[in-house]
Amino acid sequence: MTAGRRIFQNIRALAAAKAATMASGLVTAAWTARVLGPDSFGVLGFGTSLMAYAALFVNMGLSTYAIREIARDRDQAARLSEHVLTLRTVLALIVGALYAAFILSLDKPMAVKAVLLVQAVQLLGNALVLDFVYQATEKMGVIATREIGTSIGSMLLVFLLVRGPEDAITAAAITGGSITVNALVMIGRFRRDFGTLRPRVDLKVWREILTAATPMAVGVFAWAIFTHLDVVMLGFLAPHTDVGWYSAAVKIQTLANLVGNIVMNAFLPQLAAAYGELGQMRDRMRAYASVMLAVGGLVVAGGLTLAPVILGTLFGDAYAPATLALRLLMLASAVVYANMILGNPLLVWHRQTGYMIAMLSGGALNALLNVWWIPRYGIEGAAMATFTAELAATVAIAWIHRRAVGELYGGIAARALLCAGMAIAAALALDRFAAPLFDRAPPLVHFVLGSVVMVAVYAAVAVLTGLVRPKRLRRLASATA
Repeated sequence: MTAGRRIFQNIRALAAAKAATMASGLVTAAWTARVLGPDSFGVLGFGTSLMAYAALFVNMGLSTYAIREIARDRDQAARLSEHVLTLRTVLALIVGALYAAFILSLDKPMAVKAVLLVQAVQLLGNALVLDFVYQATEKMGVIATREIGTSIGSMLLVFLLVRGPEDAITAAAITGGSITVNALVMIGRFRRDFGTLRPRVDLKVWREILTAATPMAVGVFAWAIFTHLDVVMLGFLAPHTDVGWYSAAVKIQTLANLVGNIVMNAFLPQLAAAYGELGQMRDRMRAYASVMLAVGGLVVAGGLTLAPVILGTLFGDAYAPATLALRLLMLASAVVYANMILGNPLLVWHRQTGYMIAMLSGGALNALLNVWWIPRYGIEGAAMATFTAELAATVAIAWIHRRAVGELYGGIAARALLCAGMAIAAALALDRFAAPLFDRAPPLVHFVLGSVVMVAVYAAVAVLTGLVRPKRLRRLASATA
């Protein structure tokens, strides 16, 4: 099978999964936000962000390391998977104990602490997830099945069991429990595909793995600073209601970035396999940048323009104060797409140290800006800090990327920007023309009509400008694996 066909089969499988998880995630988030209210939803969002940091110390860059190694030598999939799962399980137990001690030391009500402690169940689930081996061997359908099962199961349980602010603990337990159960099911699938998993303890091998994975872990940790630090710091510096508003905006931004993650995960094994062949690296990077910028331009344009109606449709009028913060976060998403294009390939091209330094520096800047801006500007300050720090890190990563392959894809980015600008102009014209209708109709009507117009205009301009080129797709499909 050609590299292009593998990539697009990967995209198809992951897109199906993400479409299901996105739809169920939106419904779950909207239901939870409305039922719990901004205050309890803020507690849940605060805990989710804290848990994201704890989970990083469980993974320690091991998934990225395993993807890189297995993609280049699939014969070691079973052995390396045993080492990774055993090591991550040990880390989950250690991190879980430290996390519990930290939560109990916080100056928070016991009801808040209970929610935060229950969320720690996710650590075990994250330790046991085997997505990395199926991504490296390009069996994305397995990942898709797990993600669909997790998201739909969580959604149904939330509908049945979460009815009011007093059910915040139940909502936290559902998320962690669903991840863990699906991870265990996936281990059963692994047994059929690769053999029985056994605990494997070899301190020498673990030291070698951790030495190679640590720069990746630090880089991912720095990335998490951009993704979660604002919510965590708001949890300490602002009322839970503000955290609830901001968490709603972050949920939408996360879904916007999810589209880029589909493309990135589909391309990553082939980008890893091309390492060492400059011609293949450039060819696959151009294809990767084209697809990422094409989808990213539309997603960011839609989020910027339709921010108020997206919040109104999903979360209700109570979350309207998050509109400006959401627009700022969508600008940050534009930078995130550039970062995924230029930065993530560095992790599979043995340039993780440079990526780590750039992201860590940006993360430190993000922390400083959050401390400075949150007390002054609230949730908008948190969003501005994320955007500014993300931009600074991406500029540094662009310099490293250019040294690696000699290109930055400025022409492709310019076409995507033009397409986005035309789509935004069309949506603004629609707003002006249909203002009387939108004033009377629910936000959903505005959202649907605005989305249809933006997609139609964006697609037309993308073809006219060459952002979407059949020749490039054919060239990718003819590339050898």
